[in-house]
Amino acid sequence: MKKVKRIQRKIRLNKRTVTLFFISLMVIILFFSGYSIGKGIFETDIRSTAEIAEPILVVDNNPAINMTTSNNVGSYEFKVKNYDDTQKITQTDLKYNIEVISNINDEVETKLYKNGKEIPMENNKTQDLYFYKNMKEEHNYKLEIMYDKEKSNPMEETIQNIQIKVHSEQMKT
Repeated sequence: MKKVKRIQRKIRLNKRTVTLFFISLMVIILFFSGYSIGKGIFETDIRSTAEIAEPILVVDNNPAINMTTSNNVGSYEFKVKNYDDTQKITQTDLKYNIEVISNINDEVETKLYKNGKEIPMENNKTQDLYFYKNMKEEHNYKLEIMYDKEKSNPMEETIQNIQIKVHSEQMKT
């Protein structure tokens, strides 16, 4: 029994010795290899220059029109273009729509024309129209307003103000 205990004690001593030897060997290797175990903190400054693309959408409009009971049809012309007075062209693709805003009721009918062709409108709003970057374009529009004399309400109560709203968005590239 004493022999078995001695052998077990020697095995424990040998395990401890082998473990200490390997730990010491790893420390020496890491010390001489130049690597360290730790966390590094880096700070980097990035500097760049960038230009922001300039969207340009200009609406040229005419003076307001007045309609009377004797002159029951009116037309209002306006232009939408993708360049400014200095001939600088938009640098982004744009989509836009035109909305006719008013208190129009059954006595008044409106029609919108683009270059002489009627544009369908749903809920007094057109579908999306487009301008593309670096292409100088101009869209000519004409809004026709017709008042039905046969309706019972006087024209002054029917037509207050009719506004044209052009809503534009920059398209994703």
